[in-house]
Amino acid sequence: MLIKKVSIHIGTFIILCFIAPMSYAQYDERLDGLGQVIQINTRFRSFVGKPTWTLIIRDIDHGQNIPYLFDIRRGGNHWVAFTYGRNYLITASRLQIETYQSRYNKYKNYRIKNFCNLESNGRIIRGRSMYITIEGHLSPYSNTYVCHVSTYPTGNFYTYHPS
Repeated sequence: MLIKKVSIHIGTFIILCFIAPMSYAQYDERLDGLGQVIQINTRFRSFVGKPTWTLIIRDIDHGQNIPYLFDIRRGGNHWVAFTYGRNYLITASRLQIETYQSRYNKYKNYRIKNFCNLESNGRIIRGRSMYITIEGHLSPYSNTYVCHVSTYPTGNFYTYHPS
């Protein structure tokens, strides 16, 4: 019994030793480091149903779309969305709220396009990060919550990468 447990632990250790060199993150030379940052804080007193927020950022400098999916939870939420370049577009900001109506025994789905008026609509955001605070009662009606969006210029900062 003891020999069997020891041999299982040794076998697991050997497998992990072979897998470990393949599991580290490598620097991508195409990316210059982090670009702009979008910080999001929510303070909802309450919300209806199960809300999910989709935010899609188009990185102009590197030609890529960066999708973010945020599940809104009770209490405060804090998220950070990154871009790799200095110039970006917010192509989608959609809130979806799913509710269950027990009286009718059916699910109802509400969708809010351009949530917090974040979508760029073709206007490129150049060298500016965002700080977003959303508070109030989150519901399908826009008069129950308030979005505060502020932008600030950011300098170049880079992450460490091995030479």
